[in-house]
Amino acid sequence: MQNPSFHRAVLDASRSVTLVIGIDGSVMFASRGVQDMLGYPSTWAEGRNILDYIHPEDVSRVVESLALADDNREIRYIPMTLRIRDNEENWVEIDIVSSNRLSDPEISGIIVNIQTAECRPAYSDPITAMAKNESHARVMQLIAQGVGRGGHVRRPSFFVPTDAAADAELICSMPDHPISEHFKPEIFKLFVAEPIDKADVSEAGELLSVNRSELPVSTLKLMDRWDIAGIRFGAIAPNDTPHEVTHYLVSLDYALPETLWMDGIWSPTGVQQWQELMQYAGIALSHERNRIKLQRAASRDTLTDLFNRSEFVKELTRQNLGAKGSGILFIDLDDFKAINDQYGHNVGDIALVTIAQNIQEALPEHGVACRMGGDEFVIVTPSSIDAKALAQSLIASCAQPFTTDPEPLTVSASIGVAQIRENETLEQAIQRADIALLQAKQEGKHRLVSCD
Repeated sequence: MQNPSFHRAVLDASRSVTLVIGIDGSVMFASRGVQDMLGYPSTWAEGRNILDYIHPEDVSRVVESLALADDNREIRYIPMTLRIRDNEENWVEIDIVSSNRLSDPEISGIIVNIQTAECRPAYSDPITAMAKNESHARVMQLIAQGVGRGGHVRRPSFFVPTDAAADAELICSMPDHPISEHFKPEIFKLFVAEPIDKADVSEAGELLSVNRSELPVSTLKLMDRWDIAGIRFGAIAPNDTPHEVTHYLVSLDYALPETLWMDGIWSPTGVQQWQELMQYAGIALSHERNRIKLQRAASRDTLTDLFNRSEFVKELTRQNLGAKGSGILFIDLDDFKAINDQYGHNVGDIALVTIAQNIQEALPEHGVACRMGGDEFVIVTPSSIDAKALAQSLIASCAQPFTTDPEPLTVSASIGVAQIRENETLEQAIQRADIALLQAKQEGKHRLVSCD
């Protein structure tokens, strides 16, 4: 097993390429794989310098990494993606993991393991998913998976909304792995519920490392259990609001191999990888925000933000309302035309918006409200709600001034109340509530009438 020819044979049989280079980039050894991958004979190594074959735009990153390895010899692994020239003068994109053995007297160099880009997951996967209109959660998971890639090791990563209400809103790169289940509550606590100091990031694009000394005991116990050395994270904002940090990308770095943590140091390639994926995340967040805005615009009344008539029926189905016992409130403002005629439609709009806000504030859980048109509104409530009591409270709140400019102005409301009967459709119940509303108007307005 100690025979050098055996070791050489193993390296030559590998699908990847192994090089040994000096701190100046000089090639000291090359396995036979360079012939299959790049078209060079293994004897090509003699007298060559790897920097002469690296794409000019990538050379500076290689030089920085060599300097990093020389200055920090305890750093054993450095991952990188770059372009190298093959024997036919083509640029080939490769992934490398460099093993720092400068302090090893038998090697005194850096071992470089090379694979072609076809062997790695494409970082374009999130963009492809967006183009296919895959779910936002799926896009974010792909981004987290990209960030979680370190050399040949996959590290658990999380996509964390800064306003998350619970850890269930975090998206994991490895959702089926036990480590994700254990760390989700802890990551939620560190970045949302009880955020660490470093989580107070003001600018998107910032990349930070969190050492063990900066973390609570509960986190350290979990890290020890799973052999986690530290935490990296980046701050993300939607592309259309670049100064509004809304999410974090968080990655857990294993203690071994050292290519992951490196005492919290960010390698040039690591920075490039994270920044690229964070840009994808910014695009995805803007895309999702715009989708939600368009969806809301299509389903809401533009003035009051209540459901419009077409979406109202769909929402009732989603909420499983409209069955026997559900309450119906048909609301109409009294003498609303006089307000428009005397004070103008702008003041009338203020009245409508104020009434809609009153409705939203009084709306019970699982209740649904819509603007039917003009100054008419309809509310449907679950059977457990006292529809008459809700109507009385709305009549009282609607009577409060909706503006003080040019003077305190009020508008009263009349409400017809009905309860859906056995074998009655929603439309039939609304018609009965409308009839009750007309009776309220005839009896003097500013009141409710129930037809049940």
